[in-house]
Amino acid sequence: MSITEISSALHIHRNTAAKQLDILRLKGDVDRKQIGTARNYFLVQRVPVSSLIEYWPAPLIVCDAHQNTVMITDGVLALLGCSLDVLYGMPINTIPISLFNDARIVDICHDAIQGRSRSITIRTTIRKQELLLRITGIPVVFDSGRDGAALAFFDRTEMQNTLQALERLKQKYSSLISGQTEYIVHIKPDLTITFLNAPFAYRAGRSEEQIHGMTFLSFFPANTHEDIRNLFGKISMAEPLHRCELPMIRLKGTPGREEWEIRGIFDEQGGVTTFHAIGRDITELYHCREQLEQYHRNLENIIDERTRSMQEANRMLMATIREKEELEKELLFVQFAFDHASDSILIMNEEGQIIRANKTAAALLGYPPEELTALTVHDINPAITGAVWKEMWADSYPGKREQTVAIHRRRNGRVIPVEVSRSFVRFLDRMYFCSIARPIDAGDEA
Repeated sequence: MSITEISSALHIHRNTAAKQLDILRLKGDVDRKQIGTARNYFLVQRVPVSSLIEYWPAPLIVCDAHQNTVMITDGVLALLGCSLDVLYGMPINTIPISLFNDARIVDICHDAIQGRSRSITIRTTIRKQELLLRITGIPVVFDSGRDGAALAFFDRTEMQNTLQALERLKQKYSSLISGQTEYIVHIKPDLTITFLNAPFAYRAGRSEEQIHGMTFLSFFPANTHEDIRNLFGKISMAEPLHRCELPMIRLKGTPGREEWEIRGIFDEQGGVTTFHAIGRDITELYHCREQLEQYHRNLENIIDERTRSMQEANRMLMATIREKEELEKELLFVQFAFDHASDSILIMNEEGQIIRANKTAAALLGYPPEELTALTVHDINPAITGAVWKEMWADSYPGKREQTVAIHRRRNGRVIPVEVSRSFVRFLDRMYFCSIARPIDAGDEA
């Protein structure tokens, strides 16, 4: 609008309207364009340069209406890594930094001079470091009333890196939980559910949308609610993790058992922001554990019974050992008496083989004791032929005895007369021939 149109609309003098418009222009509320001799005004929001420099935190480059740099803040020098003389007094499109080769910077600077603010995002490399910058053109007015533009630089590199890292973490977390068979639930401090995975939705028999906002307690029997509240109340910075076993009712109405691991996630002040809960169905394990405990009890009973049986068997064995020791003593005595008898004693089987002989027999016949068992009755008494031996056994019976005079042949071949007491004895269903001999002539025995 021209001054005439504004003064007519406000019903004030034209000079008064012109003075007020100049004041508003200095404040940045209106803008003026010279078209020939006419001056037209329109509403615009320009920021006074003095106020912008004082209070704006972002790095700034201020340009005049010809896009020449007239003010540079320290933040720009630090961001671009250059000195003031590189930037000051230069047209915006001739600054010797690759960033300003982008024509869009000239465009937003031009638009800001015209009173239009807009932003662009540029990815550039400064000092071998890749940066993501958002540059905003701000319409400004100088204290002299002249129009200008300010370029505000916002470094979004760290934020972009953080967002990318967050997105990668989300993808990793999603890939981790997608293949899980365990239940994963995020719970607010008021115990309402904010996140769950598919296995928990299947376990609850509802969709994920239906479960969002429901209380965690509603998925467990009422008699466990107080215990669950106490469990969540125990979680703190000192003890961020707690485990518990909880009873539950399966979808088919059968009782079950679950194991839950609940971890607190805290803010900087140590307050809980979220509970991360992981659960698993341990019903079968719980039943196996009960059976195992029952097996242990049964095994202990069996062990006690077997122990008592072994103790009794041990007592019987000790008694048997004692009896055996007595028998061994008796056998040793009998063997001693057998070896040291005054007469020669030879025991033979039906084949005529000597199977036992005492020391007296060995001394009488001149053989070592171990060689006697290799001899037969025919070696000792050459008068007993095979036919005679068979005839003796043909008439044998247990307990048959006879005394006679016979001969014995010693190892050196000498034959001596002996008085012999013969008998047949049965032991363990076998018959044996026992010969007890005494030399007739004592001189020959020697």
